[in-house]
Amino acid sequence: MMYRFLDISLIVCFSVSLMFVGVESMSELPPPKNLNFKWETPFTLNLTWDKPEDLDPECLVNYTISVSSSQICSNNNIDKRRVAANKVLLNVSNVNGLCINVTTNLDNCGDRRSPPKIITIPAPPVLLVTDRDFAYSHDQLKCTWRPAVDVKDLGFYYWYKREPPLESLIRCIPDETMKMGGCVIHNTHLKDINVFGHMFYLFNGTYNGTVVNNTFKDENVKQYVRLKKPQLTVQRVGDSLMFQTNASDLDEFEKGCYKYNYTYSECGKESRNFTELINKSTHQYDPYCKYRARVQIHFSNDCGRGFSELSDEVYYGENSNPNTPALLALIIIPLMVSCCLIVSLVLLRRNKDILFPKVPDPSLFFKEMLNSNVNVPVELPANSLDNKLYVPAEEILEYRISLEQDTPLVQRKLD
Repeated sequence: MMYRFLDISLIVCFSVSLMFVGVESMSELPPPKNLNFKWETPFTLNLTWDKPEDLDPECLVNYTISVSSSQICSNNNIDKRRVAANKVLLNVSNVNGLCINVTTNLDNCGDRRSPPKIITIPAPPVLLVTDRDFAYSHDQLKCTWRPAVDVKDLGFYYWYKREPPLESLIRCIPDETMKMGGCVIHNTHLKDINVFGHMFYLFNGTYNGTVVNNTFKDENVKQYVRLKKPQLTVQRVGDSLMFQTNASDLDEFEKGCYKYNYTYSECGKESRNFTELINKSTHQYDPYCKYRARVQIHFSNDCGRGFSELSDEVYYGENSNPNTPALLALIIIPLMVSCCLIVSLVLLRRNKDILFPKVPDPSLFFKEMLNSNVNVPVELPANSLDNKLYVPAEEILEYRISLEQDTPLVQRKLD
């Protein structure tokens, strides 16, 4: 009984091992044969290969091409595509070298693929330029770079994929007035490149007697939009504060491609940021706060990428205490009342004799009237109140009397 159980176990293990080996051998496909490449242009690589042998004629195959922008095949910076033909044209950059692998896939006979067939392309012997940068505005692309080595005959060309295709590279003459190397590309078709399209640049020159080509693959010009510096105005509208942005170069793309990023602070507090899709924005106004604001225009991610410079900072209002009027009233009003009171007292003291004249004692006045010697001047003390009364001056009157002789009265007196 024990031996029979061991025999069954061995048979099961052997069957399972054969099954896994068979599955593995079934999933294995041969890789493509005779993988070769040829540079059609400085940017276009023609990759060819032969169909592997010993395939089931009823099974259709396709090929997966993986391109890595380095000489080491990795999952980073890989461009993958699947084709049915035995060749493909690749628009690539050579500046870091290339690692390309091609695998065979079954199309209608299950999900099986072959091991990759790998080919590597070395980088150029020397890097001609570094620190490349771009800025696009109104059909002009400003390209700048810094020379990495001394090359007298440095040339700069560009190319992009379009319909109808460009037949040759376009040369841009470097601008020698720039401190760094640079060139301005004038082309009205640049903004028509698909947002997922690419621009290709070629730098070539002779270094140590050898012609060197450096090719670069970059994003399209909509990823390098540069806008002019906007102007910000702040004004009060009722109980609100209105921010308005004025810019002169927002007519090249649709209005929905621009966003307005405002930065402002009030009463010296921490700055706040908010974004608007239009060039106006209103916020609650505090009359006791000082406002500081700036604006920057961003090119929307739906259209590309870019931005403007920050506008000059704009100020509005002044910081003040809302209780200041009441405090001023509490200080100024009592001060004014005190001043008025002091002035009134001073004036009253100076003019008290006019405003409040002294009234004489009436008893002395009546006593003089009843005195029999009315005409005799009475000596009064110098500081007596009666001495201060008005005394009329004596006047001497002369009367002329004439007598007539025949009056009876005179005759009687004569007798």
